[in-house]
Amino acid sequence: MAALTFSGIASGLDTQALIDATTNASRQTRVKPNQTRVTELTATNTAFEDLTTKLENLRSTLRRFSTLEGGGVNKTGTSSKESVISATASAAASNGSYSITVNSLASNHTFSFDTTFSAMNDPIQSSLTGAEPAADRTLTFTVGTGAEQETVSVEVTDGNYTIQSYVDAFNAASTKARASLVNVGTATSPSYKVVISSLYEGTEKGSITRTALGAGLTNLTAFAESAASNASITLAGLGTITRTSNSISDLIPGVTLELSSLGSATVKIAEDVSATITRVQDFVDQYNEIVTFLEENNRITTEQDGNTVEAIFAPLSGSRVDDNLMFALRNEIAATVASGGSAVRVFADLGITTERDGTLKFDPARFQTAVSSEVSSVSAVLQNFANATSLTTGVIDQYTRFNGLLDTTVNANKTTIDDLNRRISEAEAQIQRQADQLRARYARLESEMGRLQSQQQSLTSALAGLG
Repeated sequence: MAALTFSGIASGLDTQALIDATTNASRQTRVKPNQTRVTELTATNTAFEDLTTKLENLRSTLRRFSTLEGGGVNKTGTSSKESVISATASAAASNGSYSITVNSLASNHTFSFDTTFSAMNDPIQSSLTGAEPAADRTLTFTVGTGAEQETVSVEVTDGNYTIQSYVDAFNAASTKARASLVNVGTATSPSYKVVISSLYEGTEKGSITRTALGAGLTNLTAFAESAASNASITLAGLGTITRTSNSISDLIPGVTLELSSLGSATVKIAEDVSATITRVQDFVDQYNEIVTFLEENNRITTEQDGNTVEAIFAPLSGSRVDDNLMFALRNEIAATVASGGSAVRVFADLGITTERDGTLKFDPARFQTAVSSEVSSVSAVLQNFANATSLTTGVIDQYTRFNGLLDTTVNANKTTIDDLNRRISEAEAQIQRQADQLRARYARLESEMGRLQSQQQSLTSALAGLG
């Protein structure tokens, strides 16, 4: 139960008000400055975390122009007959035209047993007792070949083991094939077959072989299958080529072909100026978003209350880390050059210029003219800048990586915040002890004054009796 206090009964003083004034004065000098600093550092860290997110978005956009992605200008693949073959191209692809004939498509292997079952819970082999040797009750398949081969063995326990149990066990054991129950009958009169299909096309991963059939599994001796096959195409000038998949990415550098049906088509690879313009605009927009964000978070404004003028500092106004970042990015923009270019050498030649407020301005029409004039130089400018800023050890990575410049600054601020919070806690404890001591002293004073007042009253009464 909290102690009861009676303020100023004997002395006439508002002792609680005196104690509150003393503790508030102590908090103003010992606690509030630290609390203000904690608030400021917390806001700074929040701003740095937001900046990190924006930088990572910019980095992701710029990486699409880098050497890792093939270069600065997008490429597109078109087909004269999309129903036969389609194509996608990375920036690394070379322009060209290719006549391709699809002779055959890659397919997976399908294996089905002839025996049918009227229900999913029908036993796969009701004649089994479970006492037979395990080998007589085991069905084994191999899927794929060589290093890609997988062996799947399922042991049928007894005559109550259902076809659904077999399917579940097979699927649990295999990563390259899938078992299923297919109703070849009707909804009212079902007739299920156990079907096993490889998950991959082509003979390397997609082939299936029944390698062992237990002597007791007589229901599974008859089966039908459709073997896996490879894709075959004829590329004019190169001859016939086979692949194990209908998706072919290792034939024409930077180009992925998707085969859909038999037939012939012409595939063309060329610059995709529209897509490149969109990506450049994304880069400019994200860069400008960072410039605006930093400008807002570095402002110093004032507020006036009567004759008092107070400076208001934005979260990043006390840091130089963000200033150094923008200096590094602007320096890379100014320094990036296409060394082999003549009409196109720097960002301004691409229609990317710097405004007075530090933001970038992009002119798509001028960019399109630059691509038409010297596409290799356009690609080089974007690629060189992207390599310098977005790759590992690039400008952005130096700031955003683990223990990078931003991470180090944020962690240092967190350490300072922890230290300030410790000081606040210690100061609050000391202020509370001071208040308790004052409260005890005032209580003793009130007690003493009350005693003296009582004595005074007694003396006054005694003197009055003597008169």
